[in-house]
Amino acid sequence: MRLFDAHAHYDDGRYEREYDGGAEAALRDARRAGVEYIVNSGADIETSEASIALAASSAGRDDVPQIFASVGIHPTESYKYESMNEVLDAVRALAARERVAAIGEIGLDYHYPDTNKTVQREYFWAQLELARELGMPVVIHDRDAHGDVYDILKNFRGLDIMMHCYSGSAEMARQYAAWGMRFSFGGVLTYKNAQKTRESALAVPRESVLLETDAPYLAPVPNRGKINSSAYMTYTAAALASLWGVGADEAADIALCNARSFYRI
Repeated sequence: MRLFDAHAHYDDGRYEREYDGGAEAALRDARRAGVEYIVNSGADIETSEASIALAASSAGRDDVPQIFASVGIHPTESYKYESMNEVLDAVRALAARERVAAIGEIGLDYHYPDTNKTVQREYFWAQLELARELGMPVVIHDRDAHGDVYDILKNFRGLDIMMHCYSGSAEMARQYAAWGMRFSFGGVLTYKNAQKTRESALAVPRESVLLETDAPYLAPVPNRGKINSSAYMTYTAAALASLWGVGADEAADIALCNARSFYRI
């Protein structure tokens, strides 16, 4: 099976604390499981830098997947900066570095009661403008903010956009697909209570579907509750294949080709 993990966070400290051998061992395990590519996503300036460093460390190696980075400011990290213009300049500079494939993850997250929605929307809009300026793909985070994300994204039709860990309705997915957007699905596809996610995966064209882990989060069944690894993508690919009525290898190949197309790799 050939796999592309479209969204992960191997710079997360949980690997050093909870995975035997740390992130390096997890990446070697992923390669043995057939994972050929990983995009490691930044959430702020520091983790974007770490993602670029991790991507550079994979160059020329065949014992780990080839790693690329996305760079940007996650909505829940937007409050810690005093000057949005300075932050945007930093993201612009990071985006020009080698092995940077996208702007992200960016978006809106209204899950927490102390959310400053105004600041989040300002950062989201500004980074979408930056992606348009740079002509780069965009990775979107949308948690409990479907309506506002939709209202903003309708102003940016024409950008290459991927909804990471898509959790909206099938109806909204169809609308996004009509705009040419793509969707990444992870371990949630394997959860018994995730029928809405499976309906969304069936509602969109197969050429718009990617697979991800969001590692170290959201490990698929039968490893739900454990630290996630790209090596577990075989379970997610099998779940997608079951929905589509094809073999797991075929589903994985389709998702890999879609990810390479989206990230221009």
